[in-house]
Amino acid sequence: SPRWDSAFGSTVLTTYSDCMEVLRNPRLGRPEPDMPQGTTMSGRPQRAREDTSVMLFLNPPDHTRIRGLVARAFTPRRVEGLRGRLVALLAPMLEDLARDGGGDVMDTVAIPFPVAVISELLGVPREESDEIAPHVHDGARLIDAAADEEVIARGEAATAVLGEYFSELAARKRTEPDDGLFSALIELEAEGDRLSEVELIANTILLYAAGFETTSNLIGNGLRLLLANPDQLRLLRRQPDLVASAVWEVLRHDSPVQLNVRAVLEDTDVLGAPHVRGDSFVVLQGSGNHDEAVYEDPGRFDIRRFEPSAGAPEDETAPTPLSFGWGAHHCLGAHLARAEGEIVFGSMLQRFDSIILDTEALGATGGVPHYREAFTLRGLESLPVRVQ
Repeated sequence: SPRWDSAFGSTVLTTYSDCMEVLRNPRLGRPEPDMPQGTTMSGRPQRAREDTSVMLFLNPPDHTRIRGLVARAFTPRRVEGLRGRLVALLAPMLEDLARDGGGDVMDTVAIPFPVAVISELLGVPREESDEIAPHVHDGARLIDAAADEEVIARGEAATAVLGEYFSELAARKRTEPDDGLFSALIELEAEGDRLSEVELIANTILLYAAGFETTSNLIGNGLRLLLANPDQLRLLRRQPDLVASAVWEVLRHDSPVQLNVRAVLEDTDVLGAPHVRGDSFVVLQGSGNHDEAVYEDPGRFDIRRFEPSAGAPEDETAPTPLSFGWGAHHCLGAHLARAEGEIVFGSMLQRFDSIILDTEALGATGGVPHYREAFTLRGLESLPVRVQ
């Protein structure tokens, strides 16, 4: 069945149309503390969120207010102005890969490049970003649907460390502001409103984590797909202008974010049936992206699928992948993530004549890249390659 009631108290949605309808429905939003919490996919009781200042976990009007303020500083123009700088940040990483004849691209490119980018964007000193990045990774695991108590404890400890760091950095930025996004958020005021200190720190941590955790997965998953489909790799070499379409196809085929949860905020009909406040839905975006009613031969990796002649995802009539979410919680950094993917894929094919999977380095997994044990965020443990 495309819809089924799970053992953990939610209705699970698998089709593109169901997922899209629930994500776009303004009467649904993030679960709130007073709602029945049910159980997680690991079988433990679901705990109510206490992160009431993080826009990821808020509903209107609080979400609208905070997102509106952040969006004033985090603009597509700011990202586009960074494109040249992104290429410069990536170049030495590719040179290191070339010098060594290859390596684990998760460790050498897919993780450090997005870290460098979001650090540059926010104004986090590079020497400090290496210290806080591991804490961001642990903190990001808090949103995983299958997180156990150990993962949660580690994530909460990491979040506390990040809170202390960004509070201290905010104090520095107030005395020595720069042109980074963090300084812009500190100084931002719109119609007499501004972010409180708690809101500032909480949402800066969110931006930093979202700015590299999911983008690292996009890059790693995309490189794996290109290596596993050499005909598509050759096509992208011949037609580098397909890189934007290729990024969309990576997002569709192997989405870095596999699911979202939505709860009914007020009694209403959803998908043709009555629901009461607190009823919840698990939106399987990864499944919706493989709906054969929307995408022809969805299991095939086809970098032409979203080329302009076929109807670009920006065209509202085209089947936009669900990977960035939809509605009020559509990913604020979608344009940045896509830009990073385009730059990495394009630059690697331009820099190297040959990129192949190093199956010998994957001996423990039978020569097949291994994904991290997680349910919500989908990304590789490692991706060793040889380059020439």
